Amino acid sequence: MITPPDGLAAVIFDIDGTLLDSAAGIVAGFRYALRSVGFAPPSDEVLRSDLGPPVGPYFSSLGLGDELLERSVAAYRSYYRVEGMYQAAAYPGIVDLLDALPANLVLGTATAKRTDTAEDILAAHDLAGYFAAINGTDDRRTTKAETIAHTLELLGHPEPATVMMVGDRHSDIAGGHACGLFSVGVTWGYGSRAELIDAGADLFVDRPGELLDLVRRVSG
Repeated sequence: MITPPDGLAAVIFDIDGTLLDSAAGIVAGFRYALRSVGFAPPSDEVLRSDLGPPVGPYFSSLGLGDELLERSVAAYRSYYRVEGMYQAAAYPGIVDLLDALPANLVLGTATAKRTDTAEDILAAHDLAGYFAAINGTDDRRTTKAETIAHTLELLGHPEPATVMMVGDRHSDIAGGHACGLFSVGVTWGYGSRAELIDAGADLFVDRPGELLDLVRRVSG
């Protein structure tokens, strides 16, 4: 467990399951992409059960062969940018949270989405302006820990002890800890509370308002 920040300077957010309820568009994109290469997709329940990991490794875990992987990932990204990202909405209370966060904090994202997609989906839902750094994966950085580390670079290398990571999946918590950050699990997203407990979340919040209260208590 990592102790709460003493003088919080920055907050890094996951996107899917934390800021945006984007499951419908992601699942539709999975289904479209798998069918486009002749692979019968599992049920929507299965496709919704592990939202968060990068698309390629996820398709591999479903049994899709390497020879079809590149085409399927390209099909997913094409669908998502045209349709899927618009099948999302900010969770209730998120806009109010972002509006009310102390002005001295800098905000960033660390998401499994590719950076250009992250920029586009936040812009599509009028959230991009809140963030000093919108960051996701690319061909060099594929893990959550690598993505968080790059977000810290983009934010000007704040001291890890002054940064909070906020997310809904085990990878958010583990990645935050790998970078020395206080990692908060949100329970309104796609990961279960048990998953977040197993990942070692330093604290849980059940509503965006609770996160705001926490941030106000520890802000410098």
